[in-house]
Amino acid sequence: MKTYFSSTVDDIPPVVLCIDDISKTIPLGVGGYTMSWNEPTATDNSGQVSLSSRSHSPGSYFSTGSTQVTYIFSDAAGNTASCIFAVTVIEGKDCKGTPSKPKCYYIEYTVLIKFIS
Repeated sequence: MKTYFSSTVDDIPPVVLCIDDISKTIPLGVGGYTMSWNEPTATDNSGQVSLSSRSHSPGSYFSTGSTQVTYIFSDAAGNTASCIFAVTVIEGKDCKGTPSKPKCYYIEYTVLIKFIS
């Protein structure tokens, strides 16, 4: 009787659904902002994928400037895939609107003084 063995090597990394870069405009002098986002996800041909590491999580505080955020996913065979996006905090003036299209308002006052003698 002959016995045959078959093995399959999984060399296919997970497929990551990454997110776009995000930004937020904040008032001058604030210095930073607590940012939130929908986390990237991943799938794998094996059906098993896990988040191995992330540099920041939603709800983290970011100082003014641009910060790279990295997520790394792995499957049971040790294959890895990553998602890298930028979180940018920009100082402006009393800005409202969406993070991608802030609306900044500048208020100017004109004072008329009438002298009566």
